[in-house]
Amino acid sequence: MSIQGTVHRSVQQSWRYLVAVTLGVLLAAAFGTTAGRHAWTLAVLLLVALAFSRAQPLGAQRLQVPVTALFAFSAGNGEWNYGVELTAAVLIGTGCGLAAVLVLAPAVHHRDADRSVAYLAERVGDLAAGVARSLREGGPGQAETRAWWDEADALQASARQVRATVELGEENVRLNPRQLMNGGGLLRLPEHHGRVTALERAAHQLRSIVRGLDYAAGREDHPALAGDFLIPFAGLLEDIGRAAHRLGEGVSGPPDAGGKREAGSAPRAEHGPGGSGRADADGDPVADGRRRAAELAENSRQADLRVPGEWPLYGALLTDARRALDDLARAPGPPWS
Repeated sequence: MSIQGTVHRSVQQSWRYLVAVTLGVLLAAAFGTTAGRHAWTLAVLLLVALAFSRAQPLGAQRLQVPVTALFAFSAGNGEWNYGVELTAAVLIGTGCGLAAVLVLAPAVHHRDADRSVAYLAERVGDLAAGVARSLREGGPGQAETRAWWDEADALQASARQVRATVELGEENVRLNPRQLMNGGGLLRLPEHHGRVTALERAAHQLRSIVRGLDYAAGREDHPALAGDFLIPFAGLLEDIGRAAHRLGEGVSGPPDAGGKREAGSAPRAEHGPGGSGRADADGDPVADGRRRAAELAENSRQADLRVPGEWPLYGALLTDARRALDDLARAPGPPWS
């Protein structure tokens, strides 16, 4: 057997290895004692063993079936006694390996999962806050919206990596004897799946918002759009950013990265008048955002929207923002859940 990174994976691969070896020994002994030891017998044996090696439940260990069958047939002449001794030796070795894995079981913790989720929440929140800050400053230009587009795409890939980290943390708990000494702290790991899903969907909505802003930045009537809607819309993006940051609160900071942020990452919005909203950290960002979205929709309906195509753009941006808030509201952990 090969010792894996977790107890669960080691046990899983061990029983698969034992089953594959036993199956190979049985095939070799069955052919050796019935058909005899001949070249054609070996050829037929290998064909049958290769057919068994396609058994998906054995995973990567299924290749041990033909290897063991060939070894037992060639070295042991396909005799039952040799097969029994070979199986016993494999069983003893596997047992010793599992004993070592259990004694030297890796520490049970979820720091990596916590940090990964917190880092993803920070990046999603920073993207929303960065877009909001640019809107308040009269932007963005198309070059800036393209950079945000790339960051939103990168967040989708990051979410998959974070989910893999959470799943590895969960696997580390299974069958691990050290979990008995850690109480209920590990119950937070299942909640991380909900957080990652919410952040991934919010990032998708932000990507759609950036697409709308990129379209708006290329219009000749962009100043009118900014005055009518885009600048007030910045406050709604700040609420989304606060909600995303709130999901990362209570867990560890981001993984060590030498203090460097990945390329394309949006800078954190600064505090101050019209800032990122993080200064109002005690408020409910989801409730604030929903109230602000309702006010924006009402004000837009009352406004004299004479510019062709204004309302479809307003409606799309508002819909995406509301969906982002709803996704974040469904995540476990924060006060609004």
